[in-house]
Amino acid sequence: MTPLLAWSQDDFLAQRSGYHVLADYLDAPRVVTHRGDPSGGASLLVTRLLRRFSLSRWYTGGSAKMEREVWARCRAGFSGPVHLLWCDRDIGFLDVLLTHSQNPLIGTFHHPPEQLDQIFRHKKRLHRLRAFILMSETQKEWFLSQGIPGERLHVILHGVDTEYFKPIERTESSAKTQFLSVGQTGRDFGMLKQLASHFEGHPTIRFRIIGPEHEAARFGHLNGVQFETRISDEALLRAYQNADALLHLTKSATANNVLVEALACGTPVIANRVGGVPEYLNESCAILGPAGGENLIRDAIIRFSADLSLQRSMRNAARSHAETLSWTHVAARTRAIQESCVSCLQA
Repeated sequence: MTPLLAWSQDDFLAQRSGYHVLADYLDAPRVVTHRGDPSGGASLLVTRLLRRFSLSRWYTGGSAKMEREVWARCRAGFSGPVHLLWCDRDIGFLDVLLTHSQNPLIGTFHHPPEQLDQIFRHKKRLHRLRAFILMSETQKEWFLSQGIPGERLHVILHGVDTEYFKPIERTESSAKTQFLSVGQTGRDFGMLKQLASHFEGHPTIRFRIIGPEHEAARFGHLNGVQFETRISDEALLRAYQNADALLHLTKSATANNVLVEALACGTPVIANRVGGVPEYLNESCAILGPAGGENLIRDAIIRFSADLSLQRSMRNAARSHAETLSWTHVAARTRAIQESCVSCLQA
């Protein structure tokens, strides 16, 4: 009995980034819709009305279209688990529409616990799900506090396409050390600016920041900082491969694509110890400082940039660690949970 995978898809994710890539490693049918609301008219009014009553407050027109297609397939005779890959933003009504003995629900949840509390209304309805796949151990306590049995909670770390994200041959040089920052969600741009300002004019330390356009002015006047907004998938891959380290500063996080993508490209990480970040790293491939610990992060940047031997060993360790997070491994663990739901149906 095969599960049905379903999600609404963002436009901004790189082709080989994001949790949706997992579907390529699972031999299962899928329902995929474009994420977003209708542009106007009656369809937009209907979407807004549905969102007032949906389980997730982040429900969109794309979520509604996805749920309609899933429901139609199940009514037409599909029997097996339904796995919502972005359950925390896409679930609206399937928990009450589906027959749980025929179509048990599996949900993957991506957001930190403080956001989960804001996302879900009617939290008791979460009990209708058969299995919960979490991105981080830090999410568990929230679900337990909602009365979800611990045996339904499964932490499976976010994966990465290690065939696409991979290292290149590098020529060692002590001339300059480039620290790369990528992304916007949950990022600590205040600390990033303080660090960039501290090292302004430094002869060897450089920062490349790929972030949202509204943050560009914060860094525009700083020497030694290259700020970019939208770049192509190919340019993003080259950015990972050519950086000496990923500087990953966050205020809130479970999993971040950029962490695992940088590691797969053999790029070590300097990060603050926030949320699920430490679960994706180890001391051989990363240097971790405390949340808000600007001084320790600054010292780590200085130590890393001055030690070519450390850079070399951390590059090798980064790639090795990323291979343990390949989508092949993640798919195997996910498949085991899906099969356990099938076993429940057959019991």
